[in-house]
Amino acid sequence: MMNDTIAKEETAHNNNSKKIFIPTIGSLGDVMPYLILAKELKTHGHIVWVGVHKRFEQQAQDMGRFIVLLTESIDTIELDGDMDIVMSSTPEAIELQRNPSIFKLSLIKSIFLPLMEKWFNGIVANIKDADLIVLSINSAIVGMSAIEKHPGIKAVAIYPFPCTPTNEFSPPLLSGKSESLFHWINSLKWKMSNYGMSSMYGDKINQLRASINLPAIKLLDYCHNLVSTVATATIYSKYLLPRPLDWSENNQMVGPIFNQNLSIDFKPSEDIVEFLEMNKKEKKLLYIGVGSMMHIMFGEKEQLEFLTVIQAAVLNNNNCKAIVSLSGIEIKDLFLTNNDNNNIFYLKTNIPHTWLFPQLTAAIHHGGAGTTHTSLKFGLPTLILPFGADQPFNGDRVYINKLGPKPIPVRQINVKNLTNAIQDLLNTDEYQTNAKKIGELIAKENGLDHCIKLIESQFM
Repeated sequence: MMNDTIAKEETAHNNNSKKIFIPTIGSLGDVMPYLILAKELKTHGHIVWVGVHKRFEQQAQDMGRFIVLLTESIDTIELDGDMDIVMSSTPEAIELQRNPSIFKLSLIKSIFLPLMEKWFNGIVANIKDADLIVLSINSAIVGMSAIEKHPGIKAVAIYPFPCTPTNEFSPPLLSGKSESLFHWINSLKWKMSNYGMSSMYGDKINQLRASINLPAIKLLDYCHNLVSTVATATIYSKYLLPRPLDWSENNQMVGPIFNQNLSIDFKPSEDIVEFLEMNKKEKKLLYIGVGSMMHIMFGEKEQLEFLTVIQAAVLNNNNCKAIVSLSGIEIKDLFLTNNDNNNIFYLKTNIPHTWLFPQLTAAIHHGGAGTTHTSLKFGLPTLILPFGADQPFNGDRVYINKLGPKPIPVRQINVKNLTNAIQDLLNTDEYQTNAKKIGELIAKENGLDHCIKLIESQFM
């Protein structure tokens, strides 16, 4: 069906129209920048299809009409290997997330190697009609191997956070501070990270390459070649993290991708409108939400304790009220009403941050790259409660740039440290001043336009 659609669309477009495949891996939040990119590429006359996981359509429906409007005009094909389902449903993955360790290599392999095979097979099956493939973090290595069977297919890489080695900051995925005391330590961390990836995935990549009659490679050398030859756009703000001077011209920091029109068709419920209207003049309004990882990382007892800590910390700060998102909270028989506590509004449905954040004073969230850029774009002092991956890195960038307090790992929060952090977040004038300034700068960045130009430049 996808090939028929492409064939029909081909006849309707001019010679400048190109066929572009965007395989995406992850949750709807991970996929969102690529959906926005796909929609914009279509307005430029290109034929675009996006690889998504099976649950994507239901996710879009659950998110509401404001997401459906974005996705309904985009052609999608199904990619197997849904990482979020694996991470939330298999005992091995749940154990790894709740007790993470770099020494559990066999456990990491047992989780990720089967996923890589499914990603590879999905890309191989759907790439042959493309003129260009857009690579993301999880699809880059398997995607580059897949296109070797089709030498005419071009590639660009678009990453939500930096993946190109540098001596100016540490690898975001090491889940630590963004900067080391000396530049050589940053370089060493990148080498260790790449060596670890090669050790874990090298044999599997060669097995996959052999399945389509490609020669074996040394993964470290292959990754170096990918960095040096594939045009890359990092959709991260240069005002939050300056572009490294030791990057080649092939690697650009272009700013985040936002959908400016995401909230136009959103119709909020009467109760949240009433809560905002009642409190915006008298109290400081705080958003608290930690994304979809909560039920994966925490059991029901821990999730309930998390909510209890939030309630107590908000009550301890009597100059604020909070909107607490229950997205990601999965507790059987949990019953919270917005009549129970006038200081807290429990948000039980998904709403666009682009609608909510302009009406708030500050934000507390998990620190995903997209949510971090959104809260800063709207000038909100921000506190990050990271789980892992790039989130501690993003939280550290917020802290270093004096846009909010020092991040608190979500497993380490308690009533005392969260109460103190909220007081700091809401009452430090420097955070408010800096957040407003960086918000104005981020709003002027146009990551989407840069990515479109990068893609189209490959055909000049």
